[in-house]
Amino acid sequence: MTVYLVVHSEALSAIMIPIMMTELPSRSAPWIDRAVAWLFRHWLASLNLLAGIYAGLPWMSPWLKANGHPVAGEIIFRIYTPLCHQRPERSFCFCGYQVAFCHRCTAFYGGLFIVGILFSVMRRWIRPAPLTLGALLLVPMALDAGTHIINEILSLGWRDGGDDIGSLNFWLRMITGALAALAVMLVVYPRLERELPAQARGIGGMQ
Repeated sequence: MTVYLVVHSEALSAIMIPIMMTELPSRSAPWIDRAVAWLFRHWLASLNLLAGIYAGLPWMSPWLKANGHPVAGEIIFRIYTPLCHQRPERSFCFCGYQVAFCHRCTAFYGGLFIVGILFSVMRRWIRPAPLTLGALLLVPMALDAGTHIINEILSLGWRDGGDDIGSLNFWLRMITGALAALAVMLVVYPRLERELPAQARGIGGMQ
């Protein structure tokens, strides 16, 4: 009986080892390729969806709090805490509660959603803008944020005009955030439109 088991084991090993060494075809790779190709073909719809969710959730936080769901509203608020300073005086209020991000973030991410919708309509006519134009559109936001930081550290009194809606500081935050979103549409989106569909066709050709 012992001899039979040894012989049987050796014979089974002789059969199994070549099978285990044979490379099995991957079944997940085609699915991954198709998923990546789909994302590349529908990159704008995907980004617009993400931008809409990111820009809309901060407004859901006060709405939930005002409609009897304080825990859900506070969870959304805390999700945005590492992403924005959330100063009450520099944030909108909605339904009697603070929106989960500031005026500038509202302008930038809301603007990003709006320009994404506009680009979906005008994508055939918009060509990639020079990188220098994108940098120039970002300079106002850098100056506005930078002067705020310097003013708060050194107490220079540069930005003492208040933060109320309609004040100069408010409009500077809103305008510079919108200009940054415009820079993304003019500089980044046309390049993605040029490159990603071509990459999707290349992935489809390799299948």
